[in-house]
Amino acid sequence: MTTVHLDLPQDMLDLPNQTPESLRALAREALLVRLYDQGVITSGWAAQVLGLSRREFLDLLGTYRVSEFDESIDVAAEARYG
Repeated sequence: MTTVHLDLPQDMLDLPNQTPESLRALAREALLVRLYDQGVITSGWAAQVLGLSRREFLDLLGTYRVSEFDESIDVAAEARYG
């Protein structure tokens, strides 16, 4: 895995229930959802990276108000990572 560093204000840790670990997990999750939304990665690939089933990832999209339906998906790629 590659590590990417993200600089955030220290005040972020003063927000309710926020730890460095929770912020890291949220940033990772949001990045993968955004890349999926942009059509850069497949739902299966994103699910695999997050350690989720594809169905769990598709359910997660709803919390970000991202549609799980994409007319331009690569069906072969989805099947590989599904």
